[in-house]
Amino acid sequence: MALSDDLAKLAQQSKHLEESVEATRQRDAAKLAERTADLDVQLARTRENVRAKATRVADDEQAAWVDAQRSVSDAFASLQAGESARRARSAARRAGRAADEAEADARDAIAFAIYTIQEAEYAVLAAAAAREDAIAQAAVAAHAAAASQDTAGTSPS
Repeated sequence: MALSDDLAKLAQQSKHLEESVEATRQRDAAKLAERTADLDVQLARTRENVRAKATRVADDEQAAWVDAQRSVSDAFASLQAGESARRARSAARRAGRAADEAEADARDAIAFAIYTIQEAEYAVLAAAAAREDAIAQAAVAAHAAAASQDTAGTSPS
């Protein structure tokens, strides 16, 4: 996946966070519940992608080690055939691998940013639900206190 695609995903995730914050401000319980369910699915998918990426990285490291061993053996065999040409090819491969690794690091950072934004959004939604519960509990307590005062005021003295 190209970096521009990853950045587009990051922008889309940021937009979802903005929508959730707005739904929280408007106290839209249906939107909050719907977004929480969507976010649960996205987080599960993201976690699975991260696990798969970790497996691929481990496989790539093993392949890189095998490639490095093969490269050393080939280098000793071809030393007499053209030292400068071999060094030029080796430098080009290293530069290509460095570029590939830098791009992979960028993709990983973007994926982590998406995951972090999803976690932040989930925390906002959980806080909104907790606030709604606190408001409801306060209303119940106030109603009970008012009923208790009414009963105390009408009892015979």
